[in-house]
Amino acid sequence: MRISKSRIVADVSQGQAIVYFTTPHVRDPSDVQKIASEIEELAYNYKLDVIVINFRRLKQMTSAFLSRLIALNKSLRQINVKLRLCCMNPEVERAFRICKLHKVMPLYDTEEKALSA
Repeated sequence: MRISKSRIVADVSQGQAIVYFTTPHVRDPSDVQKIASEIEELAYNYKLDVIVINFRRLKQMTSAFLSRLIALNKSLRQINVKLRLCCMNPEVERAFRICKLHKVMPLYDTEEKALSA
């Protein structure tokens, strides 16, 4: 089932969701909070086991978004939902690796690998 929110679109099926950004940039603090809230809402409303965020469309983000992803990962783990990230462009992935976030939130090349991990 496809679910559209203001900042994300998600494909939800059998306890899993793949989340896609509707914008190539996450710069505004209100967007950061809105995206995190929409992802948390998916986890609660659809009783998910795994959420994969596909970063293919995202080209630019703020450091506040990185911080919010860490908090989101922590809150999802508390309700036994695994957060996985995939399909990052090189610049975004470089930011994740510089901050060593790939040790906290696994990065995958494809959606398939993220879902099957």
